Amino acid sequence: MRRLPVALACVALFGIAACSLGTVLQPTADPSKFYVLTPMDVSARGIPITYSASRGPRELELGLGPVKFPAYLSRLELVTRSSPNQVDLSSIDRWAEPLDKNFVGVLGQNLMTLLGAHVTTFPWFRPTNLDYQITVDITRFDTDSHGTARVIGRYEIKEPNSGGLLNSGELDVTESAHAGEATAATLSRALGDVSTQLADAIRATKHPAASAKSR
Repeated sequence: MRRLPVALACVALFGIAACSLGTVLQPTADPSKFYVLTPMDVSARGIPITYSASRGPRELELGLGPVKFPAYLSRLELVTRSSPNQVDLSSIDRWAEPLDKNFVGVLGQNLMTLLGAHVTTFPWFRPTNLDYQITVDITRFDTDSHGTARVIGRYEIKEPNSGGLLNSGELDVTESAHAGEATAATLSRALGDVSTQLADAIRATKHPAASAKSR
């Protein structure tokens, strides 16, 4: 009979331990949120650039890349610049895919919308039937503590087969956040501004074939 209280006590202890273990192992919801950049609305469509060919007018052929990205953006966490020399990584906000790939894909879609062009992304094989090669070197693509987006970089427009430089310029775009807007949306609008700047530069660049004829 003396063993009964001891047995009951052991059962109680095992029950408490099991409950505690269950509490520890209880799964919790993942608070992570995943984002992507989005292209410009089709309402931004510009007048297509076309060139004469033996079979009639053809659309502009663009080669996009290489596009260089800074190493500090080689991560899935969204980056906020809290000071000129400090960046903070979000504990819950993530990019749904590598940011450099998302950037190039959306930039290509934007150029198709703005120029009515066909865009081929780097790499490709030479010789090509491309009209221009667009290279981009991005040194900053983030938002500050107020949600304002900033894009800094440089672009070059080249003859696609020889690599000869046709045009170049600096990129420096600032886009303020709208009320309640997610960081990805603000950065998408900033990328849209960059795309418009590139499209304007392409329109202002003399076609390589025309340049050759003028020599």
